Amino acid sequence: MSKQNLRYAILVFGLITGVIHLVILPAIGFQWLLMPLNGLGYIVLTGLVFFEPSFLSKWRKPILYLFMAYNLITILGYFYVNIFMFGPLEFKPLDVITKVDEALLMVALWLYKDK
Repeated sequence: MSKQNLRYAILVFGLITGVIHLVILPAIGFQWLLMPLNGLGYIVLTGLVFFEPSFLSKWRKPILYLFMAYNLITILGYFYVNIFMFGPLEFKPLDVITKVDEALLMVALWLYKDK
């Protein structure tokens, strides 16, 4: 996959995850401050990776690794919160869509890091 295609994949997957956390979850009644902040983090990191500002050019790899770690923490945090804090894990359609999107984002970031 070309570098440009991976950048667009990161843009799409990052924005989908960001919008879900920033807009959709609070709109359906999930009133936890971490969700909008998580969505904002996804949008900022997606923008940094996609637009690659020149003043951050020497930080390209650390930003990609930070984004991968952020994504992994979000995925693991979902399972931690839903298993240990809210009881048995129930997979709702929006949960599955978000986790699949985050997994695809992780793959795109991993492939992009060496381009």
